[in-house]
Amino acid sequence: MGNTMKQLFSLALILPLLLIGGISDSHADANNEFLDMDITSLMQVQITSVSRKTQNMADAATAIFVITQKDLHDAGVTSIPEALRMVPGLQVARISSSKWAITSRGFNGRFANKLLVQIDGRSVYSPAFSGVYWDVQDVMLEDIDRIEIIRGPGATLWGANAVNGIINIITKPANETLGALVSFGSGSLEKTITACRYGEQIYEDIQGRAFFQYHNQDSFTLERNNQNSNSDWKIAHGGFRLDGTFHDHNFWTLQGDLYRENGDQQVQLSSMAPPYATTVKDSFTAGGGNILGHWRHELSATSSWDFQLYYDKTSRHEVYLDQRHQTIDLDFQHHFQAGSRHDLIWGWGHRTIIDDFDNSWWVNFDPDEQTTHLYSAFIQDEIALQPDRLWLTLGTKYEHNDYTGSELQPSARLRWQLLDHHTLWAAVSRAVRTPSRVEDSAEITLGVIPLPPPLPGYPIKIQGNSHLKAEKLIAYEAGYRYYPSLLFSTDITIYYNDYQKLGAAKMPSALKPLVFNNQLEGHSYGLEIANSWHPLPWLNFDLAYSYIKLQLKTKSASTVTIYEIIGENSSPRHQISLRTGLNLGERLHLNLWTRYVDRLKDPSPQAHDLGKEINDYLAVDANLIWQPQPGLELMLAGKNLFDSKHLEFIQESFAPPTEIERSFFGKVTWKF
Repeated sequence: MGNTMKQLFSLALILPLLLIGGISDSHADANNEFLDMDITSLMQVQITSVSRKTQNMADAATAIFVITQKDLHDAGVTSIPEALRMVPGLQVARISSSKWAITSRGFNGRFANKLLVQIDGRSVYSPAFSGVYWDVQDVMLEDIDRIEIIRGPGATLWGANAVNGIINIITKPANETLGALVSFGSGSLEKTITACRYGEQIYEDIQGRAFFQYHNQDSFTLERNNQNSNSDWKIAHGGFRLDGTFHDHNFWTLQGDLYRENGDQQVQLSSMAPPYATTVKDSFTAGGGNILGHWRHELSATSSWDFQLYYDKTSRHEVYLDQRHQTIDLDFQHHFQAGSRHDLIWGWGHRTIIDDFDNSWWVNFDPDEQTTHLYSAFIQDEIALQPDRLWLTLGTKYEHNDYTGSELQPSARLRWQLLDHHTLWAAVSRAVRTPSRVEDSAEITLGVIPLPPPLPGYPIKIQGNSHLKAEKLIAYEAGYRYYPSLLFSTDITIYYNDYQKLGAAKMPSALKPLVFNNQLEGHSYGLEIANSWHPLPWLNFDLAYSYIKLQLKTKSASTVTIYEIIGENSSPRHQISLRTGLNLGERLHLNLWTRYVDRLKDPSPQAHDLGKEINDYLAVDANLIWQPQPGLELMLAGKNLFDSKHLEFIQESFAPPTEIERSFFGKVTWKF
């Protein structure tokens, strides 16, 4: 804590110096497309994740945060996980060069499984463990229109696994990316960041774009011995998007992506002979592609339907497992108004997942090939109890999956426009998380217990359970939103989550493998605050704070209590983010980003790491953006400026801890 206080003191000395020097209103750049969004405009940002229909952010009866293209640009981030650090209620930690642990409202880990992530309506979670491989979510940042983040359950509309939150990444339509863009960046750890895009008006009613980008990231260092972690990685990604209209009331999109990734990682593998565990260097590869089609038909000014179909194919090859997945997803929804008080939306969907695993001694699936199906239907009605003042939203989603059968996920939300620019809301929701393929039918070797010679070691294994039930959540939320003027806004959320039938592990008897079960339960509560303040035309502040307390307990004495330790200590109690933007001249912009993350205990299930604390840390990022002429931009950026390196998280298994280092990079972007 002492180092953190010194860093805070240093920052307090630097900020006043930056504010001194006669920066005047005339330095605001009227021609800069990233500097003209005020708070009122932000509250009128059109979002779709809350109700599957277009609405203003201010009208959302939920805890929502929107990362705009301006936010992405000013923060100087090079990946989506980095951008998510600015969201209150999200826990974001970097594990290594290519690995991240990201969750909403607790239960963090590389394989966190209670957060649904979508890109343009396409789910990107891995069916193997119901989580996300963040290293391959390599969307071109310049093409992102916004990222909508819902903290709290969204299962009524989006289904199972949208338990603690939803991240919906929405890219720009092709008509907003006409012309050419080329960018190149390089630095101490970011060896190469390059991207190119070209958009064209193909026909009178059809626009299109194509892009390619490449990212080469250097290794960080190991936490225990300060050696190279051998965790460098490279990813190449290309794709296209076509948007068109016909007969005035029909709008369609066709888009697709291909990517290829390879890199190195250090992996801790157990064995039956001394020394029973060895750290080896592994080269991993991942690849995939997808194609998505969307058709929207407007029946009238108050009625429309949408039809979406996508196919997604992925593969991943590591020393302990090779996996391949194919997903076919069909989705339909209809939105209409019934009378003057009812705004309804309903729909149905079907998803088919085909998996194929090449087993190893460490991870084994039985069967190694399987096809599963998910059927769903939903309905939601927003009722105007008092026009322009009070609204009640009721809805539910029905799903049938091959693991737990039928699941129902209802919700009720109340929004009250107390006064102009003052909104109160409250919600009660039920959400479930269905078992993943790992929990249903896998066997994982966690380690080996040495035995006296000549006996071999005893393997500690955990097995899937085909009788596992769905995890259940009842969530209670309330919020207040205030946006009086161009100068200030605040958004406050409190919540209480009641969890039942959480996944844990049970030991049936001595010398038997552990078995996944539902013997864990508990609750969490928290506070999330997001403030924006623009005191001067050349100065703005964005402050986010989150607090979380998670308490778990097992219902059975034979259940391994390590899952309580992992769950309770995987997310920091306090988090603070402060982003500051200053216009230093007509074409010069300085951005500072300071983050404080509270300490947490090592969530690794490895016995020698239990009880180890990961220290709290203060991270300060800064970038300077110069536009020497229209269309040309130069950026110089530094990350973790006040700290040579720090530990943020330790992966649950198979990997030694890695520290995140200070880094610098420069980037040139040219639009023409």
